[in-house]
Amino acid sequence: MTEERKHAILLATVILTARKLQPLLEEDDRNCKPNMATEFWAEIAVKRAIERAAHILDLIDQKWPILETSHRP
Repeated sequence: MTEERKHAILLATVILTARKLQPLLEEDDRNCKPNMATEFWAEIAVKRAIERAAHILDLIDQKWPILETSHRP
């Protein structure tokens, strides 16, 4: 698998995580004050998403090693 495809998977992970967190963050905006619990859980969700994405990319590397392409200067 090429690096470009891996970056596309990572981008999809970021988009899906943002969509999942959007309702939590919008609720804070309606109240016009920050909620420390919401911020904490949002941070945890982001960290978990990053860890899952890294794990998925590792699994992809194991199953489909990086293809050698011609070296571009």
